[in-house]
Amino acid sequence: MNYDIKITGEIQNHGQIEFDRLSLLAKSTKEIAEKALMLKVFGFSDIELSAQFKRASEIRLEKLVSDEENGTAMLIDCNYFSDSVKTFQIDAFRPDLWTDLQQLTPMALVIKSFRSALIESEEKDNLDKSLLKSLIKFKKNFSGKNQIFHLSNRQTVPEVEIKIEDFRKIELLEENIPEPSKVAVLGTFDELKYSKQKVVLVTVDGVINATVPDEALFLQMLEYVGKELTITGMANYKPNGKLSFIEINNFSEPGKADKYFAKIPQALTVQQQIDFQLKERKSLNPFASLIGKWPGEESWEEVINELD
Repeated sequence: MNYDIKITGEIQNHGQIEFDRLSLLAKSTKEIAEKALMLKVFGFSDIELSAQFKRASEIRLEKLVSDEENGTAMLIDCNYFSDSVKTFQIDAFRPDLWTDLQQLTPMALVIKSFRSALIESEEKDNLDKSLLKSLIKFKKNFSGKNQIFHLSNRQTVPEVEIKIEDFRKIELLEENIPEPSKVAVLGTFDELKYSKQKVVLVTVDGVINATVPDEALFLQMLEYVGKELTITGMANYKPNGKLSFIEINNFSEPGKADKYFAKIPQALTVQQQIDFQLKERKSLNPFASLIGKWPGEESWEEVINELD
């Protein structure tokens, strides 16, 4: 599948791109594609890719054309995931995922990630803190405030236009992610074979993604694969407040009272909802709510007379 990356609006060296900058663009774009894929498959993006996923994330430069009038244009090629990713555990935990994933490519995930971060009406479920940080790093590709990056695949996926000021939106989105909170959850434990120390808990409400940073604890937990466990740890959230993953710091065999923890933790407590709303309001222009509220074309004298 072919995609276009166009860079316009440069004042100096318009229509040219320096080698180091080309390398940075390739690296930052690839990083977004890989993290978006991991988030799609495993539920969180900060995962080291296996050899299979690295092959599936390949992005190739087919053609580069530059001129002073039209700027720099790159023709990009990459494969559909249906051609490069086996279903293995995708089908085991999220049978609906494969239908969606096989119609996508690495560049499609890059475009979708930017659209999710920049367009308010777009779904935020496919973003997490680590992926947002990678989107923010893409800012380093800009060499001037007038530059615009255009990412498209010729109308199969809606294109996205990125300007330097757009990164403030992404930064606010990342800053406004609810703070991690302590949780306890009861579920059936299983290991993700293709990702080291990444696990899942199957609860009555669905599957929870989790990670076990402590290797000794992870090795202990492997003895309980397929069995019920009560885990405790820190719940991490997505920009929309939904649970992203749990960082496990302890576990135990469940007792009768642990049935209370059999559901997926509420993504936002009441206090978190209040904090989240307050943070959002701080990012808004406080004068925006006043626009259009003035009674009309009245002068100050007329307004004051009306108040008397």
